[in-house]
Amino acid sequence: MDEANVLGGVDPDFHRHDMIEAIEAGAFPQYELGVQLIPEEDEFTYDFDILDDTKYWPEELVPVQTVGTMTLNRLVDNAFAEEEQSSFDPATLVPGIAFSHDPVLQGRSFAYRDTDYHRLGTANINNIPINRPIVETNNNQRDGYVRHQIDTDLVTYHKNSLADNTPSDGATEAQDYPEQVEGTVTRDHPSEKFDDHFSQARLYWNSMSAVDQQDIITSFSFHLGKVKSPSVRQQAVNMFVNVDKAMATEIARNVGINPANGNHVDVDDSSPALNLDNTPHSAATQTTGVLIADQFHDDEVRQTIETLKQHGVFVKVISDTLGSVTGTGGMELPVDATFVTTHPALFDSYYVVGGTSQNQKMFEEHVKEFTRMAYKFFKPIGVATTGMRYLDLVEGASLSGVIMAESDQNFARNFVDAIAQQRFWDRR
Repeated sequence: MDEANVLGGVDPDFHRHDMIEAIEAGAFPQYELGVQLIPEEDEFTYDFDILDDTKYWPEELVPVQTVGTMTLNRLVDNAFAEEEQSSFDPATLVPGIAFSHDPVLQGRSFAYRDTDYHRLGTANINNIPINRPIVETNNNQRDGYVRHQIDTDLVTYHKNSLADNTPSDGATEAQDYPEQVEGTVTRDHPSEKFDDHFSQARLYWNSMSAVDQQDIITSFSFHLGKVKSPSVRQQAVNMFVNVDKAMATEIARNVGINPANGNHVDVDDSSPALNLDNTPHSAATQTTGVLIADQFHDDEVRQTIETLKQHGVFVKVISDTLGSVTGTGGMELPVDATFVTTHPALFDSYYVVGGTSQNQKMFEEHVKEFTRMAYKFFKPIGVATTGMRYLDLVEGASLSGVIMAESDQNFARNFVDAIAQQRFWDRR
């Protein structure tokens, strides 16, 4: 959480920049599109209401079926024309597909369009090039602000004789699903299952690793600790106890109020799909900052950087000035960023090389600062044979995830493996 707070200040667009850099480097992000399908006759067989947007369909109960892959293989040519003016409207449906009874989707089916009318200042949203259908279409819509198309005909309605009843709906063969509906329309919750607020929260908590559970406690303690009213803090903790008794007790201690009475709901299930430990990890597209100055060992640094790049790691050279740094054998490395223009939290790992600088004292302090923050946030640190003196750790500190070239013949490869692991929580 501390790292997220830092990133929000030093680079609020951190994730956007990360994606842009990956696309520019040819490491195109890919996202699998999956669907979860429930047979209509099974709609009411689950212990949660499937149309409650606050509920999760556990993948173990309703498996995700992958139907395609989206690859971001290029950047937009004009951010305003293609991003700011884009409009996504859930009411724009392929003929033959209809809405579910999801109450939130029902509201959004008209609210999104209204919002874009206001945001883009026109009802002619679909005339804007980025929103225009790939296949040219014709319709009877006319006029309005920001109308680009110049219409010369007089027909503005369907079922006309002046234009031989054109244009007409091209999707004449598409049929809506003949769904049978029965029941009573009310303003009440659709089912009693909507009032079960804690079973799935408990499922989520059970699915987290010990590290993630502690992060949740820290996050809740951070936000709730800013609440001035002891009564409100107490009410929040009394609510958290329904999710987990131990969690609520620790939060109560952190925010200075009484432990909550009662116990969590009786749910022991978990969902492995929710556990981040089950996410495949790779060194590819991780960014390593090389902390370096002049008079480095050419062969050692060259081999390490080449190994990192061979495994898809993005390498950024950081020094005290822009330009380049030169090794003892004449190897030159262009400097990508300085200690002033970047921040320790912006990189996934560090390769600590060191070297000689005109302002040696300031250079060494910067390298130690970057190394300390990487260690604090459990990130991998690779230490060159010339970088040992910059490893400024307290006595007895765990060296998990700290790879040292001085004592490791397979340093470069082991550093790649550490980068792939990403975090070393056992430093706690």
